[in-house]
Amino acid sequence: MKRSVWVAVLGATLLVAAARPAHATEVGYSRTFGLGLALGDPTGIVAKLWLSNTNALDFGFGFQHYGWRRCDEFNNCGYGYRDYSFNVDYLWQSNLVKGPVQVDWHVGLGGRAYFWAAYRYEHDVNLAARAPIGLDMMFRNPSFLELYFEVAPALLLLPLELILEGGMGIRFYF
Repeated sequence: MKRSVWVAVLGATLLVAAARPAHATEVGYSRTFGLGLALGDPTGIVAKLWLSNTNALDFGFGFQHYGWRRCDEFNNCGYGYRDYSFNVDYLWQSNLVKGPVQVDWHVGLGGRAYFWAAYRYEHDVNLAARAPIGLDMMFRNPSFLELYFEVAPALLLLPLELILEGGMGIRFYF
């Protein structure tokens, strides 16, 4: 009898020690790196690295302006993407709704570098400062998935021009 009481106490102690706080989702808590796809302007590959429960770094590699490429002197032409970009943003994120679906909003500051082929052997570059604002949805089941919608006003620096980027995407967390 004494032995079963000690086993029960030891088992309960191990369960309490192994338990972690319950969250509606594991995104941003136990899973801090997400990789996915975005559709919009630009369409591309996206990643997010959580630094804390309220701060993250957002990365993106975008493809823009799918269409007919310029032909060379041998009349070789083809379809493809003509513009590429890379962005990094620092995000502040706050919770709006908790439950089976957790809804957060985020605001951030960052930059984007654009690269495109203007002529056959010439490549152009442009830089932009940007401020993304968006909504993020994380789920209790599956707990590794994040859907998001984002709008990002951006100020191009060469020449000075204000543009609006935006899109929606999905990230899978590891």
